[in-house]
Amino acid sequence: MKVLPRDTYLGQLRFFEIYDDFYGPKCFSVKDELDHLHLVYWGGDYDDHTCTKWVYAPVSTAILDELLREERTFHSVFQKSKQLKIVSTFDESRGLPTSIEELTELNCASVNLPPKGFSIDFEEIQSIAPESNWDFNLRIAKRSGHNSPSDGAVSNVLSAFGDMIKLLMKDERNKKPGIYPLSAQYGSFDVKLGSSNQDRAAVAIELLESILADENTILDKLEELEVDPYRLKNLLDVVNLDSLELTLRSKTSDTLKKPIRISSVSLLPIIKKLEESTKVFIDSNKVPQANCLDRVITIVKQRLNGGELKHELIEGITSDRQVDYHTHAAKCLGLLNPNNTVTTAGRVLLQKNNDIAKYQYLADRFESSDFGWTWMKWAEVTSIVELDPATAEQFVKERVKGLRRTSIARRSSCLASWVIILKKFHRGYNETK
Repeated sequence: MKVLPRDTYLGQLRFFEIYDDFYGPKCFSVKDELDHLHLVYWGGDYDDHTCTKWVYAPVSTAILDELLREERTFHSVFQKSKQLKIVSTFDESRGLPTSIEELTELNCASVNLPPKGFSIDFEEIQSIAPESNWDFNLRIAKRSGHNSPSDGAVSNVLSAFGDMIKLLMKDERNKKPGIYPLSAQYGSFDVKLGSSNQDRAAVAIELLESILADENTILDKLEELEVDPYRLKNLLDVVNLDSLELTLRSKTSDTLKKPIRISSVSLLPIIKKLEESTKVFIDSNKVPQANCLDRVITIVKQRLNGGELKHELIEGITSDRQVDYHTHAAKCLGLLNPNNTVTTAGRVLLQKNNDIAKYQYLADRFESSDFGWTWMKWAEVTSIVELDPATAEQFVKERVKGLRRTSIARRSSCLASWVIILKKFHRGYNETK
């Protein structure tokens, strides 16, 4: 007998998740052809195992989420439902079609329902449907409860939240640790999040909560964790500016014991504290780590011509990592947008008709960049000409937060080599009044 019948008005049924499997699925959820969810429980085998009865309860994704967080019980879902159905499947030898009948007081004794003590092992859950394979749920809402946050606010929250958790995960075994959106319900902005490592992500989320718990120690905690204060400020700025409340829950109760909330109502003192830090530190994501300026120019030219950023297609670049470094460097100089399209500044660069003009222009871009300005401010100078390349490493160590040793070395080497080259092409400006 097939667990999922195909000859009923429910149409083609698909497994969503399997919660209990003992010689075959015994408790699971399915989707029908209209994408409606049903929670299914094995009601028993009858007639010498030639008939199996299943009890179907229509449910929502919210109910399934609450079951896995132990905010509801399986017993209560079936006990309170007024739309239970008994689906009877038969052995082929009987030649009978699948039957569906409403569960009523008259036939309720003919099937088993989940007992009060019924529970599942979270380690044994099988996520079958792609949309069921998530780790956390992030709800983004207006603190007032009225209206919905704008698309831009939601996008900014997801980006800033993802950046922050990625920094806190620090999982050496994952080349690209992180947390990312899988699906979302537009009206409520309940976003399902996946992760590269659920346990590490849970630790990172709890770390974020502990960081925000005390504004007086927040800078010390960030420094201890080597986390860039800019990343946290970016997240809190979005939440505060749009008067949002973020509520984060895990898929199962054994991952996060309680919901974690970030509300705009209490963020202003923390943002002010972070502002004190971000005046003297720079976002690590704004500091380049690619020594060759010619390759940076090549990357911009490749994108202007509509070319893909693959090392096989770019002269002088031999690996995808080099592509990433030089693309990032172009963004730090303001030559590429975040989506890798060419900025106006990048187009101006490529219109220069010789290398000298291009390097003169890049010297100006260096001075007006976030990393160039911060370095000059730290060194107490007003021009790239006055910067000492030998101070690059000390500057990066003191002013760029959230970096590992190897990353410090790469960025220091990049800044030093750029200054040595671009000093020669600096154009003096008449600043006399």
